[in-house]
Amino acid sequence: MKRRKMELKRIIFSLLFFVVIVSLGFSQQFNFVVFGDNRPFNNEDPQPQIFKEIVQNVEWIHPDFVVDVGDLIYGYGADAQRTRQEYMDFLNVVKIFSMPFYTVVGNHDVAGIGGQKYYETLLKKTLYYSFDYEKSHFVILDTNVNFPNGKFTQKQYNWLVKDLNSATSAQNIFFFMHKPLHEYQDYSQNAWADKFMAKKVDDLITHFNSKHHNIRMVFQGHEHLYWRTEFNGIIYMITGGTGASLAEEPQNGGFYHFVLVTVNGTHVKTNVLLPGYFSVKYLNSNSGTSDKVMVVVENHLPSVYEGLSVKGLKFVMPEASSYKVSGNIPCKIWEITRNSDGTADVWVEANLDFNSLSVKSVFKAALSALILHKIPNISSFENISRLTQDIITVSVSH
Repeated sequence: MKRRKMELKRIIFSLLFFVVIVSLGFSQQFNFVVFGDNRPFNNEDPQPQIFKEIVQNVEWIHPDFVVDVGDLIYGYGADAQRTRQEYMDFLNVVKIFSMPFYTVVGNHDVAGIGGQKYYETLLKKTLYYSFDYEKSHFVILDTNVNFPNGKFTQKQYNWLVKDLNSATSAQNIFFFMHKPLHEYQDYSQNAWADKFMAKKVDDLITHFNSKHHNIRMVFQGHEHLYWRTEFNGIIYMITGGTGASLAEEPQNGGFYHFVLVTVNGTHVKTNVLLPGYFSVKYLNSNSGTSDKVMVVVENHLPSVYEGLSVKGLKFVMPEASSYKVSGNIPCKIWEITRNSDGTADVWVEANLDFNSLSVKSVFKAALSALILHKIPNISSFENISRLTQDIITVSVSH
């Protein structure tokens, strides 16, 4: 009997050990959003309206964090007072983000008087840095040192070598920079003025990946379009369509967009999304006094999302022991935050997939997807009828 108990304990311990080892070997799936070049058209205009829409869309999606690849403000020709005001205008737009927000310095950001100082002090960011999330490593580079030549200094290069050597065991490495190492074919002379350092950094990235095989993607900006290509087994993407004037026709990548990145272990998936395809409208009081709050999610083109979930539906409710959520699309409460004023923020996750597979809805979705593939610009869809109008309700449980 005693021997049997000992054997049972040994089996239980082995199982627990196995579970721990297995759990350490796998990363939790996470999402992040990348966009760039949201700057206004000049140093007098406010932040573009399309950028404000994208920020709101991203907040509704609620990824784990967001990265802006630069040109946050216009900068050029601005005195110190105006440069500071441009940064304050930018911060006033992105203050709605309830997730970590990382920035990359762009050439416009350091072009105005005091630009670099305000970038570092107001955004509380250094010019280049790195961070880790789950088992992935994220590298933010500065391609605009010694403006306007975009010189990449030897000091930053030495830092990059050291930083990469500390990330050899990372499951994934992602790079972010403003001026692209690999450019859209029509702008091959537009980015790094220092071609020697460009090649040196490119060779470093390529050599490191040939040895460790964990650099997945390099996100870039500066060119006002969307473009994706592959060099030496690494995906290079330009995502510069968040507000600045577009550089190409829609079929060549000239459309406003943001990129949703999903990481699951070493598998990385990107989904290019356009602003304005879904909106959220609260139907009744959301001040924390109503026992029942409803929201309408208007989804114009659900077919393009491939199962997109939004987690940023925020219901401000009276404080209660529990809450319940219901809707005509899959939804659930994913987080509750208790506030000091007797209210609670009830965050709801909802899936924007079809809730009906009627012939009519499938036909409309196919037509929408076909048009989207050819001309990915939200203005092209104004006359397409809305596909879904879903209602989600959060109520206090008594």
